[in-house]
Amino acid sequence: MEKEKMIEKGFEESMSELEEINNRLEREKVSLEETLELYERGMKLIEHCSKKLEEADAEIKKIIEKDGGEATEDFEG
Repeated sequence: MEKEKMIEKGFEESMSELEEINNRLEREKVSLEETLELYERGMKLIEHCSKKLEEADAEIKKIIEKDGGEATEDFEG
């Protein structure tokens, strides 16, 4: 069920939630149990965002190749 919810989330929304988690962990006193839950959620969000970026990279490469260019470079930061 959670995986389905994650698929529905866009990249920007996922990044925003990840930032909120990070801010919470930095600024608030949270219990060990809650820290572990937030960490696990953050890792899932990172995985989701990475997948979205890989999909976008593949799509950009397709567009470049379709237009007769060469997609020889990865679009990584």
